[in-house]
Amino acid sequence: MKKQLSLLLTFVMPLLLINCSAKSQPQHRPTQNHTISTTTNNQELLGRRINATPQRETVTQPIKEVKRPVPRQHSSAYGTSNLSKRFKLPNSINESSALIKIDGKLWTLNDSGGEAKLYQISEQNGRIVKTVTIKNAHNKDWESLAFDENYVYIGDTGNNRGNRRDLKIYKIPRGDLKAKNSTRAETIHFSYSDQKDFSSKPQKNNFDCEAMVANNGKLYLFSKNWQDQKTRLYELSTTVGKQVARYKSTFNINGLVTDASLNKELDILLLSSYSPLLSVNVWAFTNYNGDTFFNGASKKLTLKATQAQIEGITFIDNYKAYLSSESFSKYIFSFDATLYLLDFSKEFN
Repeated sequence: MKKQLSLLLTFVMPLLLINCSAKSQPQHRPTQNHTISTTTNNQELLGRRINATPQRETVTQPIKEVKRPVPRQHSSAYGTSNLSKRFKLPNSINESSALIKIDGKLWTLNDSGGEAKLYQISEQNGRIVKTVTIKNAHNKDWESLAFDENYVYIGDTGNNRGNRRDLKIYKIPRGDLKAKNSTRAETIHFSYSDQKDFSSKPQKNNFDCEAMVANNGKLYLFSKNWQDQKTRLYELSTTVGKQVARYKSTFNINGLVTDASLNKELDILLLSSYSPLLSVNVWAFTNYNGDTFFNGASKKLTLKATQAQIEGITFIDNYKAYLSSESFSKYIFSFDATLYLLDFSKEFN
């Protein structure tokens, strides 16, 4: 019996020692559970702000994608711009020939023979709110207005006969429109790089100009071609003194261009024009690069039949603009000087 018990203990004791040893070892499951929990929490924190300040060089800011406007194709469902009359303009500005909306105010001028003044118009009733006189300027044929961050530019660029050698642009401080009733201008004198013939050709030349915009330190002129119904794009710097307007490109607009306005946020250029029968036309240009306005998408806005001698245009909001017309009376046609509102939001996606 003793031998049997001794033999049994010989086999059982090692098993008991192994079992006790296993129970005395530290348990690792909590550590494993902690690791899994930590990983889960890190995943939940993705995309959220954490207390630790990240290194600046390792943080990549998302690039804001600017959606460029896309012209819609004409169809029966859409494509019609809404042009509505706002009000008749006062007799003192019945030859309104340019428009700009700047610092929340609407400004215009009279063309050839008018006084050397800019007129602020009320958007509520069309009345003149303020007049600013340009003391050292002469209105031979003022036709356009443009502006940048610091200056307003007045284009004495009208050239119906095509023979002017005294084309100029007046440059006045932008702040003077708000702060003063009169100011003095600096002057940019210019000629066209491609004009060789200066003989008089009334309304039969391609060197008249009534449209101008300012962009990226440059001035861009759009010609009113009486001869071929196209428009030429020219570039000038904003530096005062004598310059040559450099020819850049041509667009067959099939009309007489009278003003331009640039929306820099949307990158849309508007050109107003009319046909020989005074049909109102507005062209929109977009998706261009830099100053290559005619190399992107172009669209003739689809307006309801309207007749007027449109002379001014300016953006007042995205896809909205004011247009102004001169008074006109000839043959059976007679129109008052009028301010119009253009909504062309249905023309773009």
